[in-house]
Amino acid sequence: MTDASGLVDAALFSTQAPISGCAVIPEVTLPAANSRSLRHPERANGGQFTLGQNYPNPYSGETTIPFTLTNLADVRLDIKDSLGRKVTGVVRKSRIPGPHTIKLNLTGLGLPPGDYSYELQVTTKHGTYRQAKLMTAE
Repeated sequence: MTDASGLVDAALFSTQAPISGCAVIPEVTLPAANSRSLRHPERANGGQFTLGQNYPNPYSGETTIPFTLTNLADVRLDIKDSLGRKVTGVVRKSRIPGPHTIKLNLTGLGLPPGDYSYELQVTTKHGTYRQAKLMTAE
């Protein structure tokens, strides 16, 4: 509806529910229950750890994956190829809170150059948490 000047009637955009029983509700999008938050990784990992980007990246030969634990934890690092298949993994038991690194030599493991993902799984008394990042081997 427009008034004599051709402007849209402001009453059509009222934030209060109209008396007619028809209300305009703002659209709200919620993430799926099984999705992981990319903007807030601490929500996905329960604040139990921080996973850093491997360095150097891209790399040839050896790379280092940094992470920091907030509680005593068992740690598992899985390396997956571009199709999501696990190609290797590292397990570390009873890691104390604080900064840690895991060094990988994918050439020594016989893995060809390409894109890989690494997923850190941390198990504490509070539960099991995971986070993944990408890396490139040249």
